[in-house]
Amino acid sequence: MKRLTFALIMVVSATVLGAQTMMSVEVRETQVRVNPSFLGRVEGDLAYGDRVEVLEQRQGWARIRFDDLTGWVNMSALTTKRIVLQTGDATAQRGATGSEVALAGRGFNQDVENRYREEQQLDFTVIDGIEAYAIDPERVAEFLLDGGLRLPGGDE
Repeated sequence: MKRLTFALIMVVSATVLGAQTMMSVEVRETQVRVNPSFLGRVEGDLAYGDRVEVLEQRQGWARIRFDDLTGWVNMSALTTKRIVLQTGDATAQRGATGSEVALAGRGFNQDVENRYREEQQLDFTVIDGIEAYAIDPERVAEFLLDGGLRLPGGDE
């Protein structure tokens, strides 16, 4: 009886220890870094809905595995919910998006939107340029090194 109990405990322990914590990427795109820091070297990218195995969590960061890619992702980009991408159909109902709710909270309502639409002289090329602007990670690393800036975990 003792052997059976011991064997049962070992099987349950192995199952619990071997259980994987899976999370989904809940942002459009996020970077996988060498270490848990926004200054860490980028190893690869993940896209919305990608399922990752969480190997470890530390100070708001998760060490993850996705296919052959292993590294650190900020927890703000992950959710425990399973995200399933599917095409919409004619019966799909539409609610307010997070950005719409945020704009409404700041007073951006239908009247304000209508006034913006009436204004014919709006030029969004500057905003489009800002959104498209990206800085090469090697230039960021060089800037940090030149300025003697270091953050814990950001040395790679």
